[in-house]
Amino acid sequence: MKLLDGVYAYPWTNMMENNCNTYVLQGPDGLILIDPGLNRYVPDTIESLKKDGLNPDDIKLVVCTHCHPDHADGVSLFTGKKIPATWHADEDAFLNDVGRDFFRMFGLTQPAFKASSFCAEGELHAAGLTLQIIHAPGHSPGSICLYWPEKQVMVTGDVVFSSSIGRTDFPGGNSALLKKSIERISALPTVLVLPGHNEVVEGEDAVKRNYDFIRRSFFSYL
Repeated sequence: MKLLDGVYAYPWTNMMENNCNTYVLQGPDGLILIDPGLNRYVPDTIESLKKDGLNPDDIKLVVCTHCHPDHADGVSLFTGKKIPATWHADEDAFLNDVGRDFFRMFGLTQPAFKASSFCAEGELHAAGLTLQIIHAPGHSPGSICLYWPEKQVMVTGDVVFSSSIGRTDFPGGNSALLKKSIERISALPTVLVLPGHNEVVEGEDAVKRNYDFIRRSFFSYL
C-alpha cells in the first residue's frame, strides 16, 4: 500500500495472531525493507510488494527496528539470498543473551541469522537514501527508529503506536528509557508515523495529538 512517493506500508491486520507491520522505502537505487515479521508471512508481503509494482529483487537492505520474533523472524529468508540485514549492536547482544528463550516464548525456534552490519545512532545510507537512525531503547535495549528527514517520516518500531506505547515488561525493557526515547523522537518534525503495530498516524496535527495523548495517558506510569 503506497502512502507517499517512496513510502509503502504492509500492515498486519489479523488480530488473532501477533505479527508486525512491514514498511518499504524506495530510493533511486533500490528498496529498504523494514521489519520483515514472522517467517511464514514474508511470502505474502513479497506478493503485496509485487502488486504495488515493486520488485523484490531491488531490496538492497533489511532493517530490524528490534529483534523480537514478530519483527525479525523472517530475516533469514533475505540473508539466505545474500541481502544484507542490519540492527543495533545492543539488540544483537540481547538476541545472543536471552534470544533463544524469548523466541521460545512465542513458540518459535530462534533462527540462525546474523546481521551483515550493525547500525548506530546517526546516518544510514542505502538504496540511494540517507536516513537518520535514532537509538530508542525502552521496549528493548537496541530498539531503533528510522527518520527520513526529506519526507518527515518516522518509523517507530514498538516505541510508540497510535494512542499507545511499547510494553516494557519483556526482558530488556526499561520504562524510564522508553519515556526518554519517546520525547526524543517527538521533537522531530513528522507528518507520518509508521509504527510496528496497528494503524499509521498521518498528518502533522494528528502526530502531535498522538504524542500529547501518550504523554497524558502513559507517562505517569513510566
